[in-house]
Amino acid sequence: MSSTGATRTAGTSLDRPISLPLGRRELLAAVVSACLVSYLIRKTSPGLLVQTAAALDWPPLIAATILLVLGLYFWDAICVAWLFTKPQRPLYFRTALAARGTSYLLSALNYELGQGLLAWKVARAQGRSALATVGYLMLLAYHDLGVLLSLGLVGALLSEDTRAGALQLFCGGALLALAGVALVASRLPCAWRDRLAQTRWGAWMGDWTWRQSIQLCLLRGVYYLILMTYAVVGLAICRIPASLAVVCSVVPLVLLVDGLPISVSGLGTRETAMLYLLHPDRPEVVLAFSLVWSTGLVLGRLALGLAHWWIPLAIAKMNECPGRREEAGQC
Repeated sequence: MSSTGATRTAGTSLDRPISLPLGRRELLAAVVSACLVSYLIRKTSPGLLVQTAAALDWPPLIAATILLVLGLYFWDAICVAWLFTKPQRPLYFRTALAARGTSYLLSALNYELGQGLLAWKVARAQGRSALATVGYLMLLAYHDLGVLLSLGLVGALLSEDTRAGALQLFCGGALLALAGVALVASRLPCAWRDRLAQTRWGAWMGDWTWRQSIQLCLLRGVYYLILMTYAVVGLAICRIPASLAVVCSVVPLVLLVDGLPISVSGLGTRETAMLYLLHPDRPEVVLAFSLVWSTGLVLGRLALGLAHWWIPLAIAKMNECPGRREEAGQC
């Protein structure tokens, strides 16, 4: 293939966004979320839920939710910038922040679609294949799973709840399976690794190290500690008695359920997991808090996504005004 043809092919793959169809799976996720929320509200009693929501201490709860959205937004951009930065292809924090913010337009409603848009934005910024960025995001998801299971295992070991033993077995067994996958990948013959590294989605295998895995786990650990801190603070604001060990064992598993592509941004699944794992004396308070958590993330991320979409358009329109004024005599 000539260099001109290769350039044309690469440019085409970068200029064309990843296909993001809104089809049956997304419709099914919306139905699942609606059914779960409706079931939980009916089971708790709509009137009791309204009374509970009215009695919440809203100012600190809203402030904590806003800080959660902003904290996750900025720290996730730090993680993305670190993950994709290479000596020849740096990804600056400002670019990662814009890519993460724009992806919120979709990830606020569907995590997978949001990650697809993030992969495309990063690919365009770095001039690489979108499939290569998808491969790195899959690597990120693998480390996320390991971090959440590790946090859940530590919390279960510290918890005195009667169900802590089952959580220990689940988290420990899943961690062993993850470690097995990593061990097998590291022991692959060099020829196989080189062949996988030459594929677009496996490009990360060419230079990824155990040290980088440790660094990425630490970065993602901070990300999930932000979420766990919000859960602890939010439960305290709502006066829900829950020890730190219980929260540390429950919240990581709730976040694991959130990541499943069966609901709209965890709406419904988050509430179900919170009620089942916490088993509170006052489920209506936990349900009210969890709904604040879910709607806060959805609305906050939509607001950030719209801001990243609208502000560049507004700036571009303002920059076009002088030229239009010269042509038409007015702006």
